[in-house]
Amino acid sequence: MQIRMTPGAVVFFFALAITGASSFLSTALCVALHECAHLAAAKALHVRIRTLELDIGGAQIKTVGLFPSYKSEWLVAAAGPAASLLLALVLAPVCGAFAKSTMQTSLSLALFNLLPIEGFDGGRMLFATGAPLLGETAATRILYVTTYLVLLFLFSVAACLLLRYGRNAALIALSASLFTKLFLLGQADAKHL
Repeated sequence: MQIRMTPGAVVFFFALAITGASSFLSTALCVALHECAHLAAAKALHVRIRTLELDIGGAQIKTVGLFPSYKSEWLVAAAGPAASLLLALVLAPVCGAFAKSTMQTSLSLALFNLLPIEGFDGGRMLFATGAPLLGETAATRILYVTTYLVLLFLFSVAACLLLRYGRNAALIALSASLFTKLFLLGQADAKHL
């Protein structure tokens, strides 16, 4: 298995590192646990991993061949958010600034990854649930629509928060970059729908 890091991920972790060691360590711990849970689930289900690529929008796991079943794809996708939620639950009663920061980061990572967006764990889970019931074409269309609706909602909420409170520029930048990335890639994929 190869591990790759895109320039966007390097910039993201560098920005975290200069904001403070605590933020960097907290985020690195949460991301590492989340991704290790995906890898452990893949290993347990005999899914061979080709690459793990860290990007600014998260990590992408690329397999050797297809998943053996939609159930195994769903379980591998669910393992990361499950581990993040478990870490947040374990840290909830612990006192201390680092524990609280790590708990909040882990909870945010889990909830954000559960959004039904293409490439996110929630999107993979939605597809793996819909494909055996409705067929791959219908599941892909549903995922395509939910991706754009959720990103539009995130962008709108971020814009309102930015205008109202002058905060959450990071959320608006992230949702806009994801929307642009998926829109540009989606134009090529839309021909296959």
